[in-house]
Amino acid sequence: MAQILKVMVRKGINALITIFGIICLNYALLRLMPGDPALSLTPRDPKYQGLAEYNRQLFGFDKPPWEQFVIYLQRTVTLDWGISYRLGLPVFDVLMRDLGWTLLLVGTSTVATIIIGMIIGSIAAQKRGKPFDILSTATGIFLYGMPIFWLGYLLLAVFEKGSIVGHYFTWWPALPSQGYYDDMLGPWSWDGAHLTSAAQHLFLPALTLTLGTLAGISLVMRSSLIDVMTEDFVTTAKAKGLSDSQVLRRHILPSGLPPMVALIALDIAFVIGGAYQVEVVFNYYGIGWETIQAIDNLDFPLLQFIVVVGGVAIVLANLVSDFILLLLDPRIKVT
Repeated sequence: MAQILKVMVRKGINALITIFGIICLNYALLRLMPGDPALSLTPRDPKYQGLAEYNRQLFGFDKPPWEQFVIYLQRTVTLDWGISYRLGLPVFDVLMRDLGWTLLLVGTSTVATIIIGMIIGSIAAQKRGKPFDILSTATGIFLYGMPIFWLGYLLLAVFEKGSIVGHYFTWWPALPSQGYYDDMLGPWSWDGAHLTSAAQHLFLPALTLTLGTLAGISLVMRSSLIDVMTEDFVTTAKAKGLSDSQVLRRHILPSGLPPMVALIALDIAFVIGGAYQVEVVFNYYGIGWETIQAIDNLDFPLLQFIVVVGGVAIVLANLVSDFILLLLDPRIKVT
């Protein structure tokens, strides 16, 4: 147990160093711009006249570099990230307003991808070479190679209200294609109508992300289990009279899980990147949609800390996966 704790502490320190590196890189990117950074960060729009001076004070561009870095770290730690140019609201308030919806989208998609992908991968491994295995593998590769934004547009063409399919088949389900929930319901509240509407609006974006990331989980699960099936302990378990389902559940799955944990952590980065595209396609106003708006409007205070939040989220996801691996696989406890 002491050795496991020692490894956890070491990995935690490495994660903190990585996060600090992300923060420093984010700081350096703004200061490496040619010319006056305060002017470079100011949108070329007459309505933003005088904003250059605000940037100079906010980021401390009139001070020596080391003082600028101290100011930047202080603002980062205290969550005092300035005011969004476009919205006129504190950056932290904007992120907190939209972060919940992005977490709902990414969380729903991630859970669905893990469960469905592991089930499909397990069945494909058990039925290796049979029609289910061939069909699931081919479908997974096809979806994996399709850009997520294009997959989203295809689902919109099929399920959006007023779609061509819905025009010819009145029984075909028509789903909302933008927003969090129906605006006619008024401000958000935790009642049945709002929850039902939110679920309907979430379905297409979450389905798009799930289909776009499902192949990675299912294919790696299939490959991992096929490798385990060749081990001697599996042959011994079958010789004892255990059924195929019992061997799969008691022996094969536990041994095939460690590679999946590492893949899921890496896949979270892909899901977050895909969520940006999906939120724009479906006008789902989360962090991804806000990022694109910040880029279009040169909203640097908002954009700067969205980059930090995204990087920190990925590092923490990998850290959690490392901790889970320590508990699942005794072989890596000594590394």
